[in-house]
Amino acid sequence: MKNMFKLFICFMVCFSGNVFAQRVGGQGNVEALENINLSLERIESAITSLTSQNEENVYNQKNAKAETEMVLKDIKLQIREVKDEQEKFSKDLYAKNIEIENLKNIVAMLQDKLAVFEKDLEEKSEKATQNPTNLLVVDKKSEKLSDDDSFNFAMELFNKKDFTEAAINFGANLKNFPEGKNFHNNLLHLGLSMRELGNNNGACTAFTKIVNANEKIDDGIKSRATQEFETLKCNLNNTEENNNANK
Repeated sequence: MKNMFKLFICFMVCFSGNVFAQRVGGQGNVEALENINLSLERIESAITSLTSQNEENVYNQKNAKAETEMVLKDIKLQIREVKDEQEKFSKDLYAKNIEIENLKNIVAMLQDKLAVFEKDLEEKSEKATQNPTNLLVVDKKSEKLSDDDSFNFAMELFNKKDFTEAAINFGANLKNFPEGKNFHNNLLHLGLSMRELGNNNGACTAFTKIVNANEKIDDGIKSRATQEFETLKCNLNNTEENNNANK
């Protein structure tokens, strides 16, 4: 369409120039015709320039549109990714909250069990430290054993750090074998067991009986009892008063 328009203009200008040249003739007419042709070339050049600019504008617009569409596509993709991340985070958070609640329930259950265990341990410790020479429960197994075997059995419990059961058995040995050769060793380890159980008063009672004993006691046993007595800073007078009250 544009080419036809240019051809039409060229035709009209050439036709008008030829008609004008035929009518007036001469050198002046030739110059006039050349001027017309020059004008025609300028017009054609202007049309070509405009056409080129128009095509360039159309090309730029297409590129701009394509770039805009690509940018919009990237933005939509980023929005989708953000939404996916948010959804994943929400699911993870929900799962973590459930896990935390489960852990809370487990902790609460363990705390309940620990409270029961501590109460049971406290009751056993209290029984084991009421009076080192008058201990309550006698282990059925140690009751059938000799003095040495009973002491060794209690020592096995002590070495396994089962101090509650060890204290009970050492106390039972004191009751079952008051004249036995392991009496003071049982008394010493009863005090050591009670010290491990956190009952320093009961431990001091046992150590004081060894420190204040008039009979012959193995030097190693008496030295260890004296050392523990001093470490715990036992009150000698109060302990003796307690012992007298228990007799």
